[in-house]
Formats: sequence, C-alpha cells, structure tokens
Amino acid sequence: MNDVAGAFDVLAESLLGGDVTQGKLFGHRCLKLVGKAFLVDFDGDLVFKLGREAMTKWLVGHEDLNGFDPSGKGRPMKDWLQAPMAHSDHLQIWAEAAMAFAKDTA
Repeated sequence: MNDVAGAFDVLAESLLGGDVTQGKLFGHRCLKLVGKAFLVDFDGDLVFKLGREAMTKWLVGHEDLNGFDPSGKGRPMKDWLQAPMAHSDHLQIWAEAAMAFAKDTA
C-alpha cells in the first residue's frame, strides 16, 4: 500500500458496515463510527483518532509522525495522529485502534 487513496479504500472495505460509515471531515474522506470521525484521508497522509495516550506513545522515536494540525497553524488537534505512507505496516492496527477509541468515547 503506497498510495493513500488505495490504503484508505482497503481500510474502509475492512471496517465499513454496522455503525461505521464513510463521510467527510474538513472536505476529506473519512470513516465515522456513529457519526464520529476516526480515520481521515488528509493531504497525502492518513490520520487516526487514537486518544492522547496512544498517540503520544507512537510519536516517541518516530520523527515522521505528527499530531494532526489541519489548520497548519501549529495547533494540532488532541487525540489525532497523522501518519505518512512510510508506516503502511501500522495502518490496519491504527485504524482498528481508532475505531475502538471512537467506540469507547461514543
């Protein structure tokens, strides 16, 4: 999985159904659980709502991972991890963790 759109499609195929739907967040494709976004295809990266604790754990030692800052003004949204495709081996894990976090906070 090297392209974001394809990776998003694969993840969507594995997670859609039941309470998981596809929608938009900031004009970008996303997956939602009971109306709450948890995975976003955003400007060449995938973004996962993992929760602050899990997000912080992943940021340590991975300089290419970031908090999600859709405004570009240095104010990342809490709980959200933005990951480049270089981390394609973690995408399914993060997607499932994000869905579980959305379920826990619903």
